[in-house]
Amino acid sequence: MMFNSIYIYTSLQLISSQDWETFRSAILSRPALFRILSNQVSSCSQLHGMTLLHAAVRYDSPLDVIVEMIRVCPDMPAAKDCLGRTPLHVAAGLKASASLLTILAHACPAACIVQDVEGKTPLHFVCDSSCVLFEEDHHNDSNQPPDHEAVVALLSYSIHAATLEDDEEMSPLEHSIISGASLKTVKLLQSATSKGTQLSHLRSLTASTTSNLHPKVDFTSNSVSSERPIKRCRRISAYQEDSKRVVLFDDSRDIVVVC
Repeated sequence: MMFNSIYIYTSLQLISSQDWETFRSAILSRPALFRILSNQVSSCSQLHGMTLLHAAVRYDSPLDVIVEMIRVCPDMPAAKDCLGRTPLHVAAGLKASASLLTILAHACPAACIVQDVEGKTPLHFVCDSSCVLFEEDHHNDSNQPPDHEAVVALLSYSIHAATLEDDEEMSPLEHSIISGASLKTVKLLQSATSKGTQLSHLRSLTASTTSNLHPKVDFTSNSVSSERPIKRCRRISAYQEDSKRVVLFDDSRDIVVVC
């Protein structure tokens, strides 16, 4: 146990100090050791579900290190910490490069629509310039507008992410407008939201048709049930734009945000 604890501490220390050369040569170059450490870190209750990949993303690892970590442990991109966040959430919340987001999303496309304990997907984090993942980052008040290429990277792996709302009933599109996103980014998210909603509607219709074609049979009562799946209706906002501004309306046509 002491041997294991020392190795866990050492590996995390190398990551937090960003000593990537030593991390590569001492740990990552030995796949069997890396897998053992990865399993031990993931199962350590004191680390609250964090994986080595979460940590590497947190401390701005070089892309080749991320790629090799995923190659050795391909399940890590899907792992969630105690807040329900995958490494992709961490990268998005830290405003990582589109290249890193692409690597993580490619390794686990399903992570694009994972919602954390606050209902946020990685796309929410990319679009919300005010989000802060770690206490030590509160001093960073850069609040840069959403990165268009980062938005493109995430939507490339899941257009459905644009339709999801967080616990504040905010969509990525709404976050992007409040965060001062460019008109190009707003239009992209608007289009993705529309297409994603249409696809969801088509899937619902298909499921309903299949249910009608294959009705449930209750053998205890000799009756036939054709229950339709219950669909949750989401608020769909409409958007109008002129040459100088984007105006966001809700269903009552009241102006919500003007950019």
